[in-house]
Amino acid sequence: MEERIKDIWNNIKPGDYHMDHKSTFFLGGIVVVMVAFWMFVGIVDIKSTEVGVEVDKVQGKVLDMPLGVGYHVYNKISTDIVVYHVAARAFPGDVVKSEGSDNYTLELKTNDGQNIRVDLTILYALKSKDVPVLHQSIGPNYEDQILLPQIRSEARIAIGSYTAEEIYSGKVRDVIQKEIATRLQNSVAKFPAIMIQDALIRHFAFSTEFEHAIEQKKLAAQQVEINKNRALAQEEESKRQEAEARGSKLKAVQDAEGRAQSVKIEAEAERYKLEQQAAGKLANYKADAEGKKLQAEALGGGQNVVALKFAENIPDKFRVFAVPIGQNSTSLMDLNGIFKGMFNEAKE
Repeated sequence: MEERIKDIWNNIKPGDYHMDHKSTFFLGGIVVVMVAFWMFVGIVDIKSTEVGVEVDKVQGKVLDMPLGVGYHVYNKISTDIVVYHVAARAFPGDVVKSEGSDNYTLELKTNDGQNIRVDLTILYALKSKDVPVLHQSIGPNYEDQILLPQIRSEARIAIGSYTAEEIYSGKVRDVIQKEIATRLQNSVAKFPAIMIQDALIRHFAFSTEFEHAIEQKKLAAQQVEINKNRALAQEEESKRQEAEARGSKLKAVQDAEGRAQSVKIEAEAERYKLEQQAAGKLANYKADAEGKKLQAEALGGGQNVVALKFAENIPDKFRVFAVPIGQNSTSLMDLNGIFKGMFNEAKE
């Protein structure tokens, strides 16, 4: 409304309107009221993420009850209202501008004496009911007066507990962040309005020489690991070849044993066969001998057996010629007489 009246006043040109004394007085009154209102009355709009702290300038004290969401009208002469953002936010607020800035970059030392530059962001919020006390004791500039010094102090202690190589490797990053957040919560506990939620390390940097040395060490370690893996692979290959050789040897032994067993079985079978054949022949020999013995006994002795064998070998067409020598006499040529005598003896 104030701005609207100013626009109307500025647009009025002399001679455009014919005004009498009453109109001039009325318009002047409005202007005086507006100027008085502008000088003595203030209006503040407090959002849902904010609270207002009311300050009595006459008595020089801060009211204990913070102002909530909405429009608030106050006397500028006797009262002042300071608006605080209480929702969770980051410090530093402008991360892009603060990154690399000397005001918010921490120059620290590690446990082994290495210099390290750390960009750290703190997430925090304000407790609404305690904001008036914070305003009374510190004021709106509490971030630079309280947060920043405490962050530097606690970060220096936390990072100073680790070596540069441990931090560079990133293995303890989460541990350091949690440790800084915990230490900050304890250190700002005397300011109840400040609630530390988390600490985040955005970036850290060492000297160029140190980073080069670390990279060389990492490369050497990687090469050692590569060599170790190669040696392990060669060892595994040797084990595989040894196992394969043992398998081949075992197979050869098993094959040889199988062949030996087969030869042994064949030899046993052959020996058994020969034994059976020998036993059969022996049995035949015994039976033949026994038959010859019985035959000899049946023929009455060896002479008859010989004569029988001789007779068996005589051809079917064998002819005997005898030459008579004398009466009642038999010569060597008298075969009939010889055979007759032989058969007679056999009959007797």
